[in-house]
Amino acid sequence: MPALYLATGRESGDECSSTYEGRHITLEESYLVHPTHTDGFVDKGDPVIDNVGQNIVGVAFKSAAAATDLIAIDTEGIWFLSATATDDDGNSAIALGDVLYINKSTAILSKNSNKNTHQRFGYALGDVAAGETGVVAVKVHWNPDDAEELVGTGAVPYVSTKDNHSLREYRYEPQGIGGHRGIYLNMELTEDASWGDAIRGRAMVNATCPGTVDGGHFGLEFDTDGVLTGLGVGLRGTYMAKDAPAAASIAGAMSELFAAGDATNYATATEHSIHRFVNDGDATGKATAQNVFSFAGLSATQNQAHNAWVAGLTRSLRVIVDGEVLYLGLSNAP
Repeated sequence: MPALYLATGRESGDECSSTYEGRHITLEESYLVHPTHTDGFVDKGDPVIDNVGQNIVGVAFKSAAAATDLIAIDTEGIWFLSATATDDDGNSAIALGDVLYINKSTAILSKNSNKNTHQRFGYALGDVAAGETGVVAVKVHWNPDDAEELVGTGAVPYVSTKDNHSLREYRYEPQGIGGHRGIYLNMELTEDASWGDAIRGRAMVNATCPGTVDGGHFGLEFDTDGVLTGLGVGLRGTYMAKDAPAAASIAGAMSELFAAGDATNYATATEHSIHRFVNDGDATGKATAQNVFSFAGLSATQNQAHNAWVAGLTRSLRVIVDGEVLYLGLSNAP
């Protein structure tokens, strides 16, 4: 704890703010991450970040000669500072209004925004050519962008009274070459994790709803100029098996009906099924669809010649029903 802000001998309501209602914060030199210098201590004018919570950013008002020196830092203001024109993808020019971040280990300013290694520092008021390191005016602003976010709870959700709108909406148009993803979410589970979802989507119906409700809705669509010559899939589930014998019950995808209790009665529904296949849209267009299932890459065990004594059946698909291996008979005639 910085000595200046220890609560020893203080009472609730005592003011301890520095200049400009706390804009200037004073910390021991040992609490600061700053650019590298020969003596190892912070210099006047250095961009800094605290080395404890790594949320406090600013510019040092004076140089230090010892780790115990008290250094006032400005958490706002406009300063000329050195910045490197890179982002997380490589060289990228710094332009007016760009957000700049400080490296938590080196205190170098750039557009690199990985929250593991960088913290939001302020905004550029000038330019630096891509890949170059130069001096630029920076509006410093201590406003950390948290890595975690909570909006409401199950008991008290965030309430919006607007009609027909998206609570979160992201629209991107990548124009570079190669592959692109709108959102890439990776969650790595440790050996202590008992379960995990990379994404959990849930729609909760709390009143009578006459329309259609989806727990999750994904789709692939085309505008008038869109042409896809490869594989098009509206929703894809992949179980990537490791290069070792499998130890779990596994499936590439699963559809599930889950009964909440003994009063659950599917029979009263207008229609029910564990999975529903729908061929929808324009009447003429959907009439051209022929296949309900498409199996690819099956092994010889999965797709094998059927016993000749079953009349009319020429092939079979190996399936599992309630743990029992069965074969779904197929015919090469309608």
